[in-house]
Amino acid sequence: MRFIAALILILVAITAHAKEAVTVGLASNFSELSTVSFNPFGGYFQNAIELAVSDNKALLDKAEINLKLVKYDYGTNDINVIKKAKEVSNSNAIAVIGYNYSAPALLSAPIHTEAKIPVIYPSASANRLGTFGKYVHLGSISNQFMVESLARIAAQTLKAKKILILAAVDCAYCMDLSKSFTDEVKKYGLTDIHNIQLLEKESDFTKVAEEAKKMSYDAVFVPNQELTAARLIAALTEVGIEKPFLGADGWGNEGSEFFRVLKGKKFTGYSVTHWHTKLKTKKSERFVTEYKKRFNKLPNDTSVLAYDSMTLLIQAIIKTKPLNRENLEKTLSSINTLNGVTGKSYWEPHQAPKKNMLVLKTTDTGFAINQIVAPKGGSR
Repeated sequence: MRFIAALILILVAITAHAKEAVTVGLASNFSELSTVSFNPFGGYFQNAIELAVSDNKALLDKAEINLKLVKYDYGTNDINVIKKAKEVSNSNAIAVIGYNYSAPALLSAPIHTEAKIPVIYPSASANRLGTFGKYVHLGSISNQFMVESLARIAAQTLKAKKILILAAVDCAYCMDLSKSFTDEVKKYGLTDIHNIQLLEKESDFTKVAEEAKKMSYDAVFVPNQELTAARLIAALTEVGIEKPFLGADGWGNEGSEFFRVLKGKKFTGYSVTHWHTKLKTKKSERFVTEYKKRFNKLPNDTSVLAYDSMTLLIQAIIKTKPLNRENLEKTLSSINTLNGVTGKSYWEPHQAPKKNMLVLKTTDTGFAINQIVAPKGGSR
């Protein structure tokens, strides 16, 4: 009897100190190479998530939480995005993080809101993501904030009077940027705007360049993802177009693939990004060092946004008692600040964060930080 009693006490003690198993779904393209952007097999996203979990291990252990990451791979197929969004919604996951671009984010958001599972979009920036409300949380600045700076550069820095826009019509991100930029430059009295339509998955833009050469304009807005943007700039420079180019965060912040496509072709322009490896803050420098040490490569903008977003999610999971989807949603909605690698972020519930953005001067030799732009009401 004494043995049985002792065994019961041991089992009770073990049970009392057993870690709570918590599952988080990671949604991304983990299996196919994109033709428009460089994030092979979701590597930069997944690496940053893993680093965030590792960096927060002591806090998770203290909270007696065993965090399990489960991947949901949708490849490059929109139908698979919907399928995987439903799959993770019906799983035991407490939350889901990912959908790194605007198109899959917009497809998945209605599914997750209906299923009442919190979802964090680290890097999707479409303005419409801020309209879904409850259960949707954003880690990226909005397209609107990006174009406010780009329109000001076009009108005041470049003194442009005429603009050419080259936006892929089958790209939600590209068309959202194009519309927002058009509306914004009109505020500066710039109404002479030309558009050439193209498809995101095209690889030869010779005809686009030939058409652009016949037109009159002072600057070219290229609101596409990095590989498409680089192919367009290369095509236009090849036919002798020397106008300055403008781009958003889709151009990237380090540009290994962007400049590989350009092959040294001379051009100048401006783009915007969330962060740069040369940003001189303690958190940024530590992140670059640890990421490079662990994964043998430099992080990119996808990496840093995923890291900050996962850090936010971990903080919310630890704070939530008892832990379930509804209570986690309440906790996420109550968090209005995060001092992350990208800087300090401020949120109004379910809206894009207010935080500093970098304007990059872009030439054939690379990206260089030109200025840091603070949002209205975001600098405190």
